[in-house]
Amino acid sequence: MNTFIDEIISNYINIQYHTALMKYLFLLFLFTCSVTFSQTETDSIPYNLMFKVNYAPESLSMEDIDFSKEKPECIFELKGKTPLKYSFRLQNDSIASLYQFKNNKLELQENVHYQPFFWHFDKDMLFSNFKIVDFDNDGDEDLLCWVFSNVNGNEWTIIFINDQTQQKLVRLYNTADETDIWDKPRFDKETNTIHTELYGSAFGTSAESSYKLQNELTVIPLTKHFQNRIGKHMHDYVYMGRNGKWKLKSKNRIKQ
Repeated sequence: MNTFIDEIISNYINIQYHTALMKYLFLLFLFTCSVTFSQTETDSIPYNLMFKVNYAPESLSMEDIDFSKEKPECIFELKGKTPLKYSFRLQNDSIASLYQFKNNKLELQENVHYQPFFWHFDKDMLFSNFKIVDFDNDGDEDLLCWVFSNVNGNEWTIIFINDQTQQKLVRLYNTADETDIWDKPRFDKETNTIHTELYGSAFGTSAESSYKLQNELTVIPLTKHFQNRIGKHMHDYVYMGRNGKWKLKSKNRIKQ
């Protein structure tokens, strides 16, 4: 009798074990498919550029790199219909030179001014705030360079669009604000809209803006909410985009 009961219990345990195992394998299968589909769909995994430093300072501080001995370099390729090959060379701790490989040689395209906020060493590799990502979700990888910041954590960024027509990187220019520096830009692929955020202190300024991206390089201003907390009174400003410019819609004093 005990043997029969033991056999029933043993079979029950085996069934539960195999059921749990099948559930685990099924979930693992779904997760694997999800990850694979996700990577295939975007075909671009964002990553930050790394610079090889031959004479890494003992302090592992960017400020202590001996730029008279070397110009740390990073060679990278942007995936797309026609891959683009580029290189960054750090001239010093404030200027990075962007080169494009053309006709089997490097050609200087432009200089990028930057501050090495949050750059860090891992042995002889210097991790930057320059990121490869398909920003506008068109299948061609772009380059985002977070170049400046401040105590409020702003991410002032240059957006280099992979322009397949010219087969080169092109700075995305904000005509409404007359600048090529974007405030922490984020792209909404569902609406083809760029959203930006500017952070300010309790007695500073802050803003949220949105822009429509058309034909890869054309930016159309949509809405902007700007708040000024400098001085005795605080004010809210709401702007609407009109003919490529900002037009004030309303101005309200904020009660304190």
